[in-house]
Amino acid sequence: MKKLITFLMFLLAVGQGATAQEVSGQQMPLPNEELHQLTPSTELHQLAPNAELHQVTPTYSDILMMKALSSSELLATQIVPLPFAATQPLVYGYDASRSETASMEVSKNLRLTATGAYRSYIGLMDVQSVSGGVQYSLGAMTVQGALAANRYLYYGRVFTQYGVSGQLSYSFNPNLALTVFGTYYNTNPFFSMAAFPFVPTTSYGGYMTIGNRSFYVNLGVERRFNAFEHKMETVPIITPAFKISNKVTIELPLGDLTRHIVEEILIKSGPHRR
Repeated sequence: MKKLITFLMFLLAVGQGATAQEVSGQQMPLPNEELHQLTPSTELHQLAPNAELHQVTPTYSDILMMKALSSSELLATQIVPLPFAATQPLVYGYDASRSETASMEVSKNLRLTATGAYRSYIGLMDVQSVSGGVQYSLGAMTVQGALAANRYLYYGRVFTQYGVSGQLSYSFNPNLALTVFGTYYNTNPFFSMAAFPFVPTTSYGGYMTIGNRSFYVNLGVERRFNAFEHKMETVPIITPAFKISNKVTIELPLGDLTRHIVEEILIKSGPHRR
């Protein structure tokens, strides 16, 4: 009965606006310090006045990527999406390659050419290239020479490659021509098997061109340096080409494929066959 009376008095006190502390006759102690709520406008440097902000210097790769993305945006503005495409294709937003070429005709037979390019193989390496060349024509003979420099950024390491190249072509008639060529680099770096196809090496060779303006075939042989095996190797040149228009020509280099097929046949038919 005593507990029931106490409970009824508590309900009556609550109904009149009293607190549970007043009903029990006890007061809760106040904290010694007041709590201030942090406002969203408080700045980071106000909370930590001794903290210093350091400027971040972009790396060589960052500069290349920024240039690549800015150029890709400029090129992408000229592309009109197909009507059924809701958004722009991803490849246009991440096209990180660009090249520029300047050519000057000094005389009827002499031409100078300068080329600059950079390519970003995203996740693999960045490449900057610059070259200057000269071409001289005299009747059925054409001579070309060029100097080139390639700079590779591969996982934080920078490699520079310098090269000189030359080519001589002679046309016997409209359906038959001969070409000899050669390129020498001061270094032939090997980064990885993934980057192997994108790094040029020292090479020389020659081939015959047989055909007409619509279809022709290059047949010859090439010696080139294999950076993985550190030796020169011989590769046949078998390249059929189809000329679709004045600006579009499709070439199918089948030399490496032919070499691998011949090696496979020789290995299977040799004394060490299984």
